[in-house]
Amino acid sequence: MIRAEAVDAAEFPDLANQFRVQGVPQTVINAGKGSAVGAIPEGRMLAEIKNALQN
Repeated sequence: MIRAEAVDAAEFPDLANQFRVQGVPQTVINAGKGSAVGAIPEGRMLAEIKNALQN
């Protein structure tokens, strides 16, 4: 039950500003409850997702 979307920050600056994009790639989890910037290891991504689900 995961949905993912890719958005080009240069083409959608309002959306990039809304989610405070700091770098590319940036993963936004649950509409901003969690975030990860850059290519991160799988374990760290899992930790970010779990943390976002608790908020």
